Amino acid sequence: MKPFLPLCLAVLMVGAPALAWDRVQQGTFVTWTFQGDEITSYSVAEPAYDEDPAVLNVSLWHAQSGSVGVAIESDLGFGDCPRILASAKGNAHTGVTLVANLNATTLNGVTLHECSTY
Repeated sequence: MKPFLPLCLAVLMVGAPALAWDRVQQGTFVTWTFQGDEITSYSVAEPAYDEDPAVLNVSLWHAQSGSVGVAIESDLGFGDCPRILASAKGNAHTGVTLVANLNATTLNGVTLHECSTY
């Protein structure tokens, strides 16, 4: 029975798949975690004016949690995030983490801090 506890702790530390999308705010950072099969759509809306931020829109759905839309503005662009979302979409075994900094030193004060998979 003793080997069971370290195995459970290892699973928790490595990161088990989320049961449904989740949103957590810690200070000025907001973190969204979700599985690839929860992504129903995503898009990047480019600004009409140079001073305006681009917007990353991600729509999520889960049977237990329902649907939610995530919109993150960014003065600094989104880098590889659209490619990351494309590779994760539809894959229940790929988790995605989006972290937004709500107090960034940018024109509108918001930027995408992290877009990654696990």
